[in-house]
Amino acid sequence: MSLVRLTQSARTDLLQAWTYIAEENMDAADGVLDTIEHEAGLLATQPLMGRAREELMVGMRSWPTSTPYILFYQADLDGITIIRVLHHARDIQSTDFWAH
Repeated sequence: MSLVRLTQSARTDLLQAWTYIAEENMDAADGVLDTIEHEAGLLATQPLMGRAREELMVGMRSWPTSTPYILFYQADLDGITIIRVLHHARDIQSTDFWAH
């Protein structure tokens, strides 16, 4: 079984995304998080599908979900660890990953 782990930063990112979307539509916010969870589970079964992002952090990969959010993760022996979940329009820098 492939595991999906989330850092505290990733959990915070998801909470902030849900809160922002829920201000307008709670069902949509739930749907975005459900979609991200589903796609993360699929990604964990083939963790090298994502794009290598060594410029951000050693071992970092990224995967654009079908939502406006990108999963930034590292592959493990038994799945993935999601480091951050960031909006695709954000200017992503390596400093976004220093204190995950």
